[in-house]
Amino acid sequence: MRRVLALVCAVFALATVAAATDEKPVETPVFPNFAFTAIDGSKQIDLHSLHGRPVLMTFWASWCGPCRMELPELERLAEELADRGFTLVTVNTDQVPAQGMRFLQRYEIDIPVYRMDPRSLQTLGVRSLPTNVLLDREGRPVGIYRGYSPELPGEIRRLVLAMDGEEGEAPSGGQ
Repeated sequence: MRRVLALVCAVFALATVAAATDEKPVETPVFPNFAFTAIDGSKQIDLHSLHGRPVLMTFWASWCGPCRMELPELERLAEELADRGFTLVTVNTDQVPAQGMRFLQRYEIDIPVYRMDPRSLQTLGVRSLPTNVLLDREGRPVGIYRGYSPELPGEIRRLVLAMDGEEGEAPSGGQ
């Protein structure tokens, strides 16, 4: 399962190219199941338990400047889309969990934050921060985003609304 994210990106790209060229699209596989433990160690969830909901996994670290800008934006987006079942899974990649917890307190960010087994994180191939993976209600990747973009919350909003068969944009929710 090495470089799962790279493989998923490749399949996602093939499906997109096939759709653009009117070829039969390649079906994007369901994202592999991974376990996440709350940053304080209090609980554990697994990715497949979230099937039926749109899920955004975001990988971040306390030392990452762009993550400081992005996390509050994603927190607002999660609040805005909560009634649609949207779930934000934030994965802290700091070597020491206390660094991530201090970051959250300092910037007054109040979202569930998880950690992954370092081997699972390495298996995913997350090499740049922030990295975001949007999964549809069946657990298939809809978008993979590396690096910070101020347009990301709007793009995620648009895709989540499209999952519900809606077009256009919902109110921005204070972006």
